[in-house]
Amino acid sequence: MKLTNLIWVLALAGTVAACNSGPPVTGEVEPPPPVGGNGGSCDPGGGDGACTNAEDEAVYADLTYTDDADATFTGTEAASAIGSDCIFGTSQSDPLLAGCGAEATDVIACFPSADGCPDATIQALADCVAMCTQDATGLSDECVGCTGDTVACGAAFCTTACVADTNAPGCIACRCRNNCIQDFDSCSGLPSSCECE
Repeated sequence: MKLTNLIWVLALAGTVAACNSGPPVTGEVEPPPPVGGNGGSCDPGGGDGACTNAEDEAVYADLTYTDDADATFTGTEAASAIGSDCIFGTSQSDPLLAGCGAEATDVIACFPSADGCPDATIQALADCVAMCTQDATGLSDECVGCTGDTVACGAAFCTTACVADTNAPGCIACRCRNNCIQDFDSCSGLPSSCECE
């Protein structure tokens, strides 16, 4: 994903979550917790969750996505890239994504307001992105909801730490500190990366 697209995705997700859950936590960046920091007690095996039903597992097994920059993703990474690109849409991806430009513009326009974004405006963008993602992937509503929640959480609480690189140690530490990664693992049931253990 292009850096400019990532910045827009983080800004929009941060806007959506910040309008709903208070001001983002910014400032200090702690080093990431060590992987397997509990003496290797992390169980990366996954479990029951919104994305572990037979239908969603079959979707992930066959999912491939090529973005506008001609980068190809498969499985859960493909679903994540599609969700991000659904915010503004694509012009050359496979599959093409219509996107949610009007809804995204509405959220951007209301963000500077002292009152924040109306719930209906935020919900319109969330519904559009969920529908776009689901249309392109075939994943269940529940599974797509887990992905949306974790992106919004990371952006709301960790925009400063994550805007340049969502895999940076400071970003991962912030997302762990705010339970974004743990909540996704629990919600989705997909195998954990053990980044927060």
